Amino acid sequence: MPSKPVGDEWTVEWMTPKPNSNGFLDNLVLSPEQAAEYGDDLVMALRVDGEILRERGLDPKEPFGWKIENGELLMKQISRQAFEWAAESDREDSLYAQQVLDSRARRRIRNSQ
Repeated sequence: MPSKPVGDEWTVEWMTPKPNSNGFLDNLVLSPEQAAEYGDDLVMALRVDGEILRERGLDPKEPFGWKIENGELLMKQISRQAFEWAAESDREDSLYAQQVLDSRARRRIRNSQ
């Protein structure tokens, strides 16, 4: 595996299915720097759903990376292994990635009982 499967400029995300639905919905939380890059210092989060991901050629059931560049939201599909790598690294989003993996594991156990 490469030493950095996801560059530090990308934030990792793995959408959670909406309860009682087959859709996806998530909020991408922006840092103050990302909000400034987006062009609005007051924007704290961007709401994305499965349809937005599919329009960009991404599978909403799989993890992805995102960043703000030149005022635009860029997204790319990443592997599950890359997401797990991010969770085990010292990146700023590693705690979030760990929590997502833990939550997904608990949900799988709960749904299998």
